[in-house]
Amino acid sequence: MSLLDMQVDRSTPIPLYYQLKQLILKEIESGHYKVGENIPTEMQLVDHFQISRSTVRQAIKELVSEGYLKREASNGTTVTKPDNSSESFIRSFEPFYQQIRRQNKTPRTELLQLNVIDPDAHLRGKMELGPTDKVISMFRRRSADDTPMLLIQNFMPYSLCSFILSEDFTVRSLYELLMSHPETTIENTQSRISAELQTEEDQKLLHLDSDVPMLCFHNIARRSDGVILDYAFSRYRGDLNKFVLIDKPNLHPGY
Repeated sequence: MSLLDMQVDRSTPIPLYYQLKQLILKEIESGHYKVGENIPTEMQLVDHFQISRSTVRQAIKELVSEGYLKREASNGTTVTKPDNSSESFIRSFEPFYQQIRRQNKTPRTELLQLNVIDPDAHLRGKMELGPTDKVISMFRRRSADDTPMLLIQNFMPYSLCSFILSEDFTVRSLYELLMSHPETTIENTQSRISAELQTEEDQKLLHLDSDVPMLCFHNIARRSDGVILDYAFSRYRGDLNKFVLIDKPNLHPGY
């Protein structure tokens, strides 16, 4: 089945540009589109999928920035080879397994803990919860080629996210799962990044030497109405993870 035989799913809240991006990426990774070959034109994609040109351009733009596609005025949009260095990249809603496979490695996720808790006053305040609201606590270890890379602790409101308790997170992406339900569609995320010393838990679970620093992320994911869907802490091995932030500067008059 070729790309122009596929369809997007309009019954889910997953953005159409993201669905198209994943379909194109799947065709590239399966070898249906090889390096140097052209993917269908923007207008072919618009006509086939019955989506706007801006939606198509957003999907292509992200794949260009991630190194999978290259745009040339005289040659259209062609497949290129992404940088398979040891770097990891921060990308909107990109699942961990895609990041690792992009590096030609095998991803693995271990679910170390998943339960429902009564949050303490601090967590309740940070997640903007009511006095009787419960929280789902999930703790995972993620590896590449059996090398532990990071630990991630997620806290989610039980009232909205209870459906995740029956899922297998050794093979499922949390954010893809949340995005597949209307009541847990993520509108935006906010991340705070810091460098920290390793803890005893880091040493034990990530198999660290004493001098390895940690790259730590504090992430908050919200719905369009501001409700917090995920309050998370990730701890990455500083010796094996590098991050590239891709942004476009805005000009501010007067500076």
